[in-house]
Amino acid sequence: MSAYLGLARALETAASTRSKLAKIAALADALRPLPENDLPAAARLLSGSPFAEWEQSVTSVGWATVARAASAVTGWDLETIGASARAIGDLGEAIGLLLSRDSVPEPPLEILEVDGRLRALAGLRRAAEKQALIEDLLRRATPVEARYLVKTLSGGLRVGADLATVEEAIAAAFGAEREPVARAHRDSGDIGETAAAARDGRLEAIQFRLFHPIGFMLASPIEDPREIEAELSQDVIEDKFDGIRAHAHKSGSRVALFSRTLDDVTAQFPEIALALAVPPGEFLLDGEIVAWKDDRADSFFRLQRRLGRKAPPAELLAEIPVAFVAYDCLAVGNTPLFELPWRERRRELERLAGSGAFRLSTVHRAGNVASLEELFRAARERGNEGLMLKREDSPYLAGKRGRAWRKWKKALATLDVVVTAVEQGNGKRAGMLSDYTFAVRAGDSLVNIGKAYSGLTDEEIRRLGARFRKITVARYGPVRAVAPEVVLEVAFDTIQKSSRHKSGFALRFPRIVRIREDKRPEEADTVERVEEIWRSIQGA
Repeated sequence: MSAYLGLARALETAASTRSKLAKIAALADALRPLPENDLPAAARLLSGSPFAEWEQSVTSVGWATVARAASAVTGWDLETIGASARAIGDLGEAIGLLLSRDSVPEPPLEILEVDGRLRALAGLRRAAEKQALIEDLLRRATPVEARYLVKTLSGGLRVGADLATVEEAIAAAFGAEREPVARAHRDSGDIGETAAAARDGRLEAIQFRLFHPIGFMLASPIEDPREIEAELSQDVIEDKFDGIRAHAHKSGSRVALFSRTLDDVTAQFPEIALALAVPPGEFLLDGEIVAWKDDRADSFFRLQRRLGRKAPPAELLAEIPVAFVAYDCLAVGNTPLFELPWRERRRELERLAGSGAFRLSTVHRAGNVASLEELFRAARERGNEGLMLKREDSPYLAGKRGRAWRKWKKALATLDVVVTAVEQGNGKRAGMLSDYTFAVRAGDSLVNIGKAYSGLTDEEIRRLGARFRKITVARYGPVRAVAPEVVLEVAFDTIQKSSRHKSGFALRFPRIVRIREDKRPEEADTVERVEEIWRSIQGA
């Protein structure tokens, strides 16, 4: 058996470099010498989970349970652990620093042992049992092992290496080509099985299987449609729906819906699962779950009330009906269609649409920017976000973004808003105050209307972070209330009535356009201006 320490050190090396090639090399070096029994578990652990995607399982360990276990092992109190985690932006990093240990504990943690313990957590129900198991792991862990054990429990390794990087590491470790590794992983839903197959030279033996989450093909944004006018003759055009992306797996009466975050959301949309279960056969579709009213897509804000409910009550199903709009067919029976061009996949989709189990996207064409503008206007009138442009000859590149698919949206308007609260971001912005709650004016008061995470450079965020730390007026866990001094200009795609914010409105896809150093808080936009924009959308 092999020590887990080698995996933790490889992850540490990957985290310490910006070079993708260096990350791949570090992970490949950790995988290459492993014995046959350890390799599948090691590949999964390097990807951030002991479980294969098809298992749809999680350890279900909360932050408080991990913190209590760390307190028992390190001797530091919970307040210190919490403060360290907030300051660093990562509980695993904090525990790794607080666990002072000069020698490797005996016996060392083995890969299969860590795998088994993490899997056991998923079967435990009592927090005390979970805490005891985590304590045992941490007592036998070096600081670097503790760091990545906790990161795995928290659901994110944050080393700048995603599943695609692990796929490339597998290819590098065992002399395989990158694309066959990615295909085997896509078809099996198990990076561990893929690693074993690559080592044994049997990647082609892995056959496609339904009912595990698969990466979605993503589109690149278009800033100015004139830049692609010459390519329009090669594109088909569809509305860009304002819902949640979903893959629909179907075999016989069994149906599974997976979101873009690779979560199983079938139970949240029982009417879609029931409709798809009726016709015979097997297939995998890509599409959008949208709120549906009067034979057209309804507001995303209404759909939001359906999200996250594992068993929505009958009255909510009746109040907010939904539909599945399909725009791609990725498999029929046991045959995957990913490598086929879009036009052939579309023919299969149209054939399946005859069952009436789902709605079918409408395909348009545009010869120039003027006709594209008209299609955009019509799409917005139908309640959709904008347009999707897809090359007719494009294969389906699961989990990748490229120019074969492009999306075109326009900001509805911008508002000058005042920042009222900030908190630390995630991923590469962990430890930086990058998430901003903002407000508009209502008389002499400020009323919150949204939250923005994107649009500023790292340097701008660092500069604002220093300022926000100086003007913090209160702390509520990870949230800092700040003096209302900073004005931002934010763009957004649409606006809706909402009880979530004191303003009574919510913005869809807010993003920061710029810092308004030239404006004072009393010059920010008002809730009356927000209502004026909302009324223009309603046609009032």
